[in-house]
Amino acid sequence: MLASDFHKLAKDAGNSLKGYILAYASGATGVFFLALADSKPNTYSCFQKTCLISAMVLFVITVAFCLYELHIDARRFFNVAKQLERAEDERNWEQNEKYKTLRVWLLYGSYVTVGLATIAALSFLVARVA
Repeated sequence: MLASDFHKLAKDAGNSLKGYILAYASGATGVFFLALADSKPNTYSCFQKTCLISAMVLFVITVAFCLYELHIDARRFFNVAKQLERAEDERNWEQNEKYKTLRVWLLYGSYVTVGLATIAALSFLVARVA
């Protein structure tokens, strides 16, 4: 296998992981809305409200990060294709480097927000059950 094959495999794995995180965050946000739409009135402690609101906000931020990262990824690949259409001495990879840097920040940001959201959700559930 060539190095380019491994780059393709790494990209595919990254896109799969991104898809899983996006699906998880979207699903978790939907579950919270279903849980809150219960017909009987629920009383939550201040800690539970804080955990619930934090988890929902962090899951929504995770979805936003993932969607924006997909957008940046598409723009980056479009830019690469556009540069490859030019003559080799006219190519400029500066914009591509900016996209790559932003993509990495968004990717790691989504890992952080989904982790914090999961901790907040678990804290809410533990406090609700206890």
